[in-house]
Amino acid sequence: MFWEGRTTIAGDMHPDRWCILREGGISILHRTIPDSNSGAEGFAALPAERDVLDEIRRLASRLRTENGSLPGDLDFNIPIGWEERIGHLDDRPIRRLIIFLRSTGCEWVEKTGGCTMCGFYCATARGREISAEEYIAQFEHVMDAVDLEDYPVVSIYNDGNIFNEREMPVAAIEKICSYINGYENIKKVVVESRIDYSPDEHVVRMKKALNGRQLEVAFGFESADPRVMNLCINKGFSANNFDHFHSRMQGMGVLTKPLLLVKPPFLTESEAVNDILQTISYCVSRGIDYVDLEITTVEKHTVVHELWKNNLYRPPWLWSLIDLLQKCRERFGDRAHVYVSPWTYSVESLDWARNCGRCDAGIIRAIERYNRHFDPAEFEDLDCSCREGEWEEAFAKVDPRTIPERISEQLTYVQNSRVSYM
Repeated sequence: MFWEGRTTIAGDMHPDRWCILREGGISILHRTIPDSNSGAEGFAALPAERDVLDEIRRLASRLRTENGSLPGDLDFNIPIGWEERIGHLDDRPIRRLIIFLRSTGCEWVEKTGGCTMCGFYCATARGREISAEEYIAQFEHVMDAVDLEDYPVVSIYNDGNIFNEREMPVAAIEKICSYINGYENIKKVVVESRIDYSPDEHVVRMKKALNGRQLEVAFGFESADPRVMNLCINKGFSANNFDHFHSRMQGMGVLTKPLLLVKPPFLTESEAVNDILQTISYCVSRGIDYVDLEITTVEKHTVVHELWKNNLYRPPWLWSLIDLLQKCRERFGDRAHVYVSPWTYSVESLDWARNCGRCDAGIIRAIERYNRHFDPAEFEDLDCSCREGEWEEAFAKVDPRTIPERISEQLTYVQNSRVSYM
């Protein structure tokens, strides 16, 4: 599986799984093997749901301890890497540069074990504080390697929360912005942060430092369903938090971009598609017409990884993505521009969205073409025998259990499996 024009990244696969080589999308330089301090509104869980959430967090926290120690030769003056993707500016496709800084690490991971699918903590300093000088040196490294003048949109990601000063000093943000101001062609800067780690004063300081350029904050909204958001993903906030955050950003003249997770753990294939459709509907009702789909991959030392190892999780079918994008056009028309993020991240993936293997490459090329103009006509001539056979069978599967019941039973199975391996 590949995204055109990018470098090869291959990961070890579970021995019982079919595997093909994936071309990644990142120039890797180095690769590493509700909260009282935040503004998040607590998940209003029933007692049984609270017990399930506690189980999720215990497992997630335990898995983070299996990351091991940091490699001794890591240079924190060098970023994880960068890549070029399609972006959009004034409704036109343009070149966008994504920069992956090596960061201190997401505080949500340290407090709760983090989101169930996210393995990004492996690529960070895992709590070792990265100084402002080191962040600045990482950005300077990219400036020396890439002509930023070629990119109207630059995205700066730190595998965490750029506005949380425990993760990234404001001094580093302001210095990086001063460098960006030297490039006339850069019109928009995109950063990522949890909504509860984005204090107004830090956002305002960055917007001011960009001297009139657009600032957009991408954030993992994942799902508008509170049980999917908090039990399946361990997100730790609510849709009400999102509404408040979106209103705050609008008031400061800052754009927002929700990142929606396709097929969180514990959902069936059809439930995952319907969950995204309902979440996009929620975003459209708030006047948001551009969302990113983030496709769940299997990353080490995560809850998803444990489920996958026990045949309790499969990443989404590519046919499900096509079905989802076609339904989005039918339901929302031009009110929703739905971008499919390439599933190449700052950490290795062991499994990813796929079909039978014979049709995968053609579908991925069609998704790349779709991403330029959001035209589902790119999918009209796609077909394969696996669509009417295996995918339709997978899509028709129903799980009568409630989400808490599924989680409890599957985590018990995982825990028993882990004990048997010891």
